[in-house]
Amino acid sequence: MSADFPGKPLSAKAQRRLEVVTSRAYRLHEDEEPGEGIRRAARGRVDTAVEQLRHEAGEDLATAVHDTRKDMKKLRSLLRLVRDELGRTRYRAEGARYRDAARLLSGARDAEVKLKTLDGLRERYPDEAPPVEQLREALEEERNRLAGEAEDSEVRERLEEVAEAIEGGGADVEAWEFPSKGFDLMRPGLEREYRRGRRALRAMPEDPPAEAVHEWRKRVKDLWYHLRLLHEVWPATMKGAADEAHALSDLLGDHHDLTVLIDDAREQAPEDPGLAELTALAERRQAELLAEALPMGERLYAEKPRRFGARLARYWQASRSADAS
Repeated sequence: MSADFPGKPLSAKAQRRLEVVTSRAYRLHEDEEPGEGIRRAARGRVDTAVEQLRHEAGEDLATAVHDTRKDMKKLRSLLRLVRDELGRTRYRAEGARYRDAARLLSGARDAEVKLKTLDGLRERYPDEAPPVEQLREALEEERNRLAGEAEDSEVRERLEEVAEAIEGGGADVEAWEFPSKGFDLMRPGLEREYRRGRRALRAMPEDPPAEAVHEWRKRVKDLWYHLRLLHEVWPATMKGAADEAHALSDLLGDHHDLTVLIDDAREQAPEDPGLAELTALAERRQAELLAEALPMGERLYAEKPRRFGARLARYWQASRSADAS
């Protein structure tokens, strides 16, 4: 039966689709052992990424590449969670595989993000935003040029090389072995990555450079992914925390997009007469984003790492006890 339409049975096609989505879900299922669930979620990212590059890229290259890059980030976040269990050698090799794959994927989506960031400034400051026609023309040319690469044979060959590299990692995922069991498998990684995010927040000066904000954003994104993975442990609580981490990640992502836009403007349209005004508006917006992000970060990282890990361990034990009763 369908959860949305309890009186209507699913078609065979819909049932197969549901089974695929469930098997690839980026969360541990109820009663699922962490090791099994982490391997399943990792393999799901591999399979989804390969399908995107081989099939969906022909219809929308930019979106397929963007979604694949997100899957690589999720895979690397899983690796950070269990790196002590995997061992240094395997952790570094697997991390390098997916990092290098992500680096080979860039293009039209990035140009589109820069244009949307530019439009966002104009919408927020309609009376102050300069026209920056030279910059807009350069960004539109970049987007159109990269969007046309979908038909380029060399680009298609490169995408297939990336797909093969990612696909090769799928077999290695099945060989991941974890000495620890239960929550002990995840707790060291959860505490370590939470500690890294907390330190990144604490280390930021009053007027932090873009690099410091971006580094914190990466740690926040790891926290979001890890909380999503543990959703079934205590759904209401974990969803609320994951949503807040997601919102914080988006704020810091907008901050980073503004940095990329201005850096690109200085390179592609250095003679644009509105560049100085645009830069000032971007920095103003970044200050607003940080003013919103920092209090949110203080809430998310209010606990000491060991207390954070202990609290999640209690959730885990309580949920497993409830399932057993």
